[in-house]
Amino acid sequence: MSHDLFSLAAAAMICALLGAGMYLNLARGHHSERGITTLAIGGVIHQSGWLIWALDQFLSNNLISWVAILLLLLGQLGLLAGTRRSFARPAVLGWWAALLPIWLIVMAMSMLQVISESQSTLAQALLLAPLAFQIGREAFLPSNDEDWSFPRWLLVGTTHSLAVVLLLAGFSCIIGAASDIQTSAILASLACLIGLILPYSYQLMISHRLYTRLSKLVRYDALTGLLNRRGMEEHAGRELHRARKHQSSLGLMLIDIDQFRIVNQRYGYGAGDVALKKCAKKMREIAGEDALIGRVAGEEFCVIFTDKDSHTLRTLAVEIEMALQALTIEHGDHSFHVSVTLSLVKYGRHGNQFEALLQRAEEKLQQRKGNLRLEPLPDGAITVAP
Repeated sequence: MSHDLFSLAAAAMICALLGAGMYLNLARGHHSERGITTLAIGGVIHQSGWLIWALDQFLSNNLISWVAILLLLLGQLGLLAGTRRSFARPAVLGWWAALLPIWLIVMAMSMLQVISESQSTLAQALLLAPLAFQIGREAFLPSNDEDWSFPRWLLVGTTHSLAVVLLLAGFSCIIGAASDIQTSAILASLACLIGLILPYSYQLMISHRLYTRLSKLVRYDALTGLLNRRGMEEHAGRELHRARKHQSSLGLMLIDIDQFRIVNQRYGYGAGDVALKKCAKKMREIAGEDALIGRVAGEEFCVIFTDKDSHTLRTLAVEIEMALQALTIEHGDHSFHVSVTLSLVKYGRHGNQFEALLQRAEEKLQQRKGNLRLEPLPDGAITVAP
């Protein structure tokens, strides 16, 4: 073995060991994430395949070479299953599992010298490259719980680059010259380096996902899916800055469900949760996607409208109030209605900061609140009405 090939093989071994360590660290640090265990197992097997391939550069044993290809194949199947699970899809390999018997057939043909060594190398590349492309495709497919981010792009780019390098390594052997064999070794070492980037891209993607979910938990209400108090403060701050910069209008509406504790006491907290979710959904339908809607207290909702004149704001307030009071809340064997009280304030007239506007809206809300009474519905349920 030449000095250059020796150095490349040694570098490939180091990359394989580092990659395996990164996968093990990934499993240890994110074991609660779906698909991570499968990813880690597949990744360790994948890196073991590169390690044995690098050892084969010293031993030049055909059987060891095929063992390395088997480990690479099994590892990529594990990465495929783990990637699918990570993106909330079934970890079903389907016809990709047929690559294993194909590997066995190609190995037997190589051992029996039915195909040449160059053809065998090309067959190995054709086994591995499409699988690497598919792993990238799984990360590329739309997902409900993963937005497009740099870690996801890195994962797609890394897997596709690995597939391209594998194909180049396979086709370089078909040319047949000794220099091309060296080129093949260089490309295979490059594949090891890309394989080292692969666990890093998985780590980045999973960390980004956890950060995104944590940010959502901090800023969104788990029950209704609306912004919580903190989320409203952050988003309202940006809208107020825009209103100051462009001299545009901004209105804040505060909506309170009257005597909400009666619902919880009479029907249970489950009924109260249903009422909150239905009210939140109805407000979103009427206010539209451009409005900021948040649950700022137990039964209090805040809606921020931008670029709406006073007449439009009053019209929306009446529409929301009537729609919420017309809602029929059903829970178990009971159904009931709720009444709401609204207040409306405008940026500039009632304050220039979110807290000031919210406080003024709360004061106006309390002024409008009156005594509530319980009225029986025809079916015997209870309605909370003014």
